[in-house]
Amino acid sequence: MDSERILFVMDNAGFIFTHDPAVSDVIIINTCAFIEDAVEESIQAILNYRAEHRESFLVVAGCMPLRYRDELRKSLPEVDLFITPDQIPDLPTILQGSTMSRVQHHQVLSQGEHTPLSHIASFNDQVEDRSISREDGRTITGAERILSTPGYAYLKIAEGCNRSCRYCTIPAIRGPLRSVSTDALVEEVRFLARSGAREVVLTAQDLTSYGVDRNEKRGLLRLLERISAINGIQWIRLMYLHPNGIPRGLARLIGESENILPYLDIPFQHISDKVLRSMGRPWKGDRLRKLVDSLREEINGLVLRTTLMVGFPTEGDNEFKELQEFVESYRIEHVGVFEYSPEEGTPAFDLGDPVPRKVKRSRAAAIRRINSRYVTRRNQRRIGSIERGMVESVSQESEFLLQGRAWDQAPEVDGILYIVEGEAQAGEIHRVTITGAHGPDLFGAIENEQCQA
Repeated sequence: MDSERILFVMDNAGFIFTHDPAVSDVIIINTCAFIEDAVEESIQAILNYRAEHRESFLVVAGCMPLRYRDELRKSLPEVDLFITPDQIPDLPTILQGSTMSRVQHHQVLSQGEHTPLSHIASFNDQVEDRSISREDGRTITGAERILSTPGYAYLKIAEGCNRSCRYCTIPAIRGPLRSVSTDALVEEVRFLARSGAREVVLTAQDLTSYGVDRNEKRGLLRLLERISAINGIQWIRLMYLHPNGIPRGLARLIGESENILPYLDIPFQHISDKVLRSMGRPWKGDRLRKLVDSLREEINGLVLRTTLMVGFPTEGDNEFKELQEFVESYRIEHVGVFEYSPEEGTPAFDLGDPVPRKVKRSRAAAIRRINSRYVTRRNQRRIGSIERGMVESVSQESEFLLQGRAWDQAPEVDGILYIVEGEAQAGEIHRVTITGAHGPDLFGAIENEQCQA
C-alpha cells in the first residue's frame, strides 16, 4: 500500500514510472522489517540493486528506516536516501534537494519531456502500511494512491497496536493503535470503487480493536455497515482479526450482507496453554477451540485462515504435538506457518532461542503437510461446483491461461484459480465452474458474463 502512495506522489510530481531499472535515475525499494528474515531479504535486494545499477539514485522506504532509523546510514552506505512512511508525501521534494541532477531532470520533465525517471520496486507488500497521520499534523487522504492490483485494493483501517504479545516488534515500530476515521475510510472506498476495485481487503495490525482509541463502540461493525453499502464493491475481506476481541454481531452482519465474505483471518499463533501464556496471549487453547466451533456454527460456509508459530522458546515436544493435533482435527482451510525468530527489543528475546533451527523447520514442514492433505481433499470435492472468481492477469505459467482467485482465496497467500476456458478482463468477477484442483490451486471455466455488484 505504501508503494501505491509512492507511485501517486511521484507521478503527481511529474516523474515517469518504468518497470525497467536499467533506464531509471531513481530506484525506490519499499522494505519490510518485522522479522529477521524479512530484514535479510530487504538488505539483499538493496545490495543487488546497487551492484547492478551503480549510477541510479537509490532510495529505501518502508519499515527498515522506521525500525532502525540512524543505524542504517552507517550499515548501508550503498543507499542514497532513507525515508519513513510519513515522509512519502514529501519524497519528490526531498529527491530534488538531495542532488542537483535530479532537480534538472525534473525541470525538463515538467516541460513535457517523458524520459523515464522512476523505478519503484516493492517487497512484502502484504504487510506494508499506509500511514494516514503525519508528524506535522497534516492529513494524507487515502485516495492519494495509484492502484497497482487489478480488481482489488487493501484498505488499512488502523495503524499500530496496543496488544502486548511478547515476540512482536509492531508496537515498537508502529506505535500504539491509531484508527483512521470512519468517514475518511468510507471516502477512500468510494474512490477505490470508482477506480475499478471490486474487492477491498481490510487490514490492520489489530482489526478487531478498530475505533477503541476513539472510544467508539462497535467501531468495526459500523465501518462494515457503511462500506458494504457502497456501489461497485462486491467483496469485502477481513484480514488480521485478533482472536481476543471478535465483535458480537459480526456473524449476523456477514450472514445478512451480500458482499462481506464469510472469510476470516484470525492468527492463533499456538494452541498450547503454556506457549500462549509465555507468548503474552491472554487466553487458553480451549478458548480458541470454542471460538472456531462457534464461528463455524454461526457463519454459513465459513472459511478460516490462521497463522501458527513453531519453535517458540517454551515449545517442547508435547506442546508441538498438541498443535499438530489441533491442525489435524479442526481442519482450518488456510494455515500459514512461521518459525520463531528472536527479535531484539521484544520481551521474548530474553528467553533465548533454545529450539534448534533444524527442529523448527521440521515442525513447520509437519504442520504444512497436515494442512496440505486437508486442503487437497477439500479442493477435490469442489470439482463440478460453480463459484465466484476474480480474474487478475494472464497466467505466469502459460499465455493460454488466465489466473485469479476464487472467493475464498485471499490475494497472494491462498493459492491460485487458473482459468482454462473463457474470456475476461483483469479485475472482473465471474461465475466459474471448477474443473480441476492441484494442491491449493484450482482450475475452472468461466460460465457467464461478469457478476454485477
